[in-house]
Amino acid sequence: GLENLPPHGPYILSSNEISQIGSTCTTMVIVRLVSKGRLRDIVGFGAEDTWANPFLARLYPRTEAHPILPGRGQSAPALLAAHEALQAGKIVMMNPEGEMSWDGRMVPFKPGVAWLALRTGVPVVPLVATQGAYEIWPRWASRPKFTGRFTIRLGQPIYLAGQPLRRIEEDDLVIASRR
Repeated sequence: GLENLPPHGPYILSSNEISQIGSTCTTMVIVRLVSKGRLRDIVGFGAEDTWANPFLARLYPRTEAHPILPGRGQSAPALLAAHEALQAGKIVMMNPEGEMSWDGRMVPFKPGVAWLALRTGVPVVPLVATQGAYEIWPRWASRPKFTGRFTIRLGQPIYLAGQPLRRIEEDDLVIASRR
């Protein structure tokens, strides 16, 4: 799905968090796209505990990455920093669930990505690791099995608003999150 990737920002690159291997490989894809010049000015938001992973810690300096306290992935400071980055024309990478799946099923979306898209009028580009990623390395496992297959796909940009909205109601967030 690389043809779906806009050449420059602002937009939200929204990645799902189905498993540890999916998250790691998604990060690797982003770093590769950055190093090849395909992505510029990307700002990522990730759980603070991932900074303890030596492999991921080496990847983060290639992008503008912000650690987020566990359970605070869509806190007001993170959303305001993401809003500021989008206003500056950057690409924001954030997962819509705000946490990783425990059982392989999609975690319900929190309103952060939808709020950002509605508030700024920028598109959301889905970056999805398929179900096989959970089978290889579920969140609760200490290490991967390295059996099975999964794919990472980029979807077409989704516009949740034609222009930035000044006022966003709860219903707006529910509808936008469904889309």
